[in-house]
Amino acid sequence: MQEKTVWLITAAGIVALGLTAVWQRFQDYDAENPPGPSVRGEVAQVGTPAPSSQPVRIEVLNGCGSPQAAALLTRRARHLGLDVVDEGNAENFSFLESMVIDRRGNMDRARRVAGKLGIPVCIQQITKDPSMLADVSVIIGHDHEQLGLLSP
Repeated sequence: MQEKTVWLITAAGIVALGLTAVWQRFQDYDAENPPGPSVRGEVAQVGTPAPSSQPVRIEVLNGCGSPQAAALLTRRARHLGLDVVDEGNAENFSFLESMVIDRRGNMDRARRVAGKLGIPVCIQQITKDPSMLADVSVIIGHDHEQLGLLSP
């Protein structure tokens, strides 16, 4: 009898934990911004961007495989007054086009960065990762020579 009681209490606890998790997920759900990355593409208006009081934190990622591409663009971006907080390699080196990615839901910031660097492609892919420091990602594609991205 005691064994059945222990099993019943354990099963009730598991069900309660499962319901709590489902309830919490339901409470956090926003129909207009469902969980997972959001992707919306558009072409940036390259030109003179409007000034902003807050610096945009940027990560520069090598998506083309050219040696030191991220380091070269980081140096150029900092020379232009941009706040580069991270640099490294993209998930692969097969990006044909360079692009600026808005990570926080503010396309104006991405457009300003694209305008300063001369990158015509901006997309939005919101990341809700609290450990990510960057507001905007810049991926260097195989078109970097045509865009003059790595030039001083």
